[in-house]
Amino acid sequence: MFCFLVKKTKKTSDFTATDVTGTSIVKGHLSKNIITPNGTGGWTNTTRVNVTGANVSIKIDKSGATGLYPNSTVAGADVYSGTTDNNGNYAITVKSNATGVSALITIDGFTGTQDTLINGMYKPGLYATYAGVSVTRNLFMGQNTTLDQAFVATNVSSNPNNFTIGSAVVTGSINYSLVRKVTTGTVVTMSNTFIPVPANTTVYLSFNMDPTTLAPKIYQTTTNSSGTYSFNLSTVPAGTTGFPAQAATIWVADWATTRDTMNFNGTTYLNTITGVPGVYNNAQTNNAGLYSTEIHNAVNFGFGGFTPN
Repeated sequence: MFCFLVKKTKKTSDFTATDVTGTSIVKGHLSKNIITPNGTGGWTNTTRVNVTGANVSIKIDKSGATGLYPNSTVAGADVYSGTTDNNGNYAITVKSNATGVSALITIDGFTGTQDTLINGMYKPGLYATYAGVSVTRNLFMGQNTTLDQAFVATNVSSNPNNFTIGSAVVTGSINYSLVRKVTTGTVVTMSNTFIPVPANTTVYLSFNMDPTTLAPKIYQTTTNSSGTYSFNLSTVPAGTTGFPAQAATIWVADWATTRDTMNFNGTTYLNTITGVPGVYNNAQTNNAGLYSTEIHNAVNFGFGGFTPN
């Protein structure tokens, strides 16, 4: 009798690695323009300095043909972030793969001042905005990419240090109407009468160009017991380049209250009777020529009528 020994072998299935990931580095340098003397008595705004502390973010989808895991259905995205150092440089390490991932790189914009550099000394300038940028790059593991950004200031003049900032004053009063009832013997007459608004009524002023931000600015104040208000505005001297008209709109918002009746016996005031509830409609007035040292008094106006409920 013959006996055969059969050796069993364990069969293993072939394994193919998919969604293999590695790393890539996204790096770059950020700068912004400043103002410097041009050597001939004028100014240039093409000189550049490093931007410190600017935010940079990178978004990489997890799934999809250009995602980090193209063979996966996992949802969401990985977001990486960093900031620039004192030299304006940034470097962010992100996950990538061999087939390439689509990375949305965003360099945030910011606000600040466009300064002037004279003899190594910085002088703060006008308020400015610096627009950011978003760029899509394909990243492959083991390879790096560079994205620089040269920020350019907007809403500034060529030399922000060549004008002075002063102040202007606007004062006035605000009134509203009541019913005036006069009894003279057996004769009763009805009319409107205008009186100052109560103390602490809010008054707003919209100034067309603030010299610090180069944008409209809203001021707010309240009336005193006589219904008068006062604003002190930051502005520039007349004739300053870039400020052809310094003007304001002064206004009050809708006011919900009652329209009361003032009773008189001839010319003698008797009392005030509470009237119907409703809304005194908002009203406004305009005032121009608000340059430094100007004082504009008696800018008076009244609520624009009453609408009962």
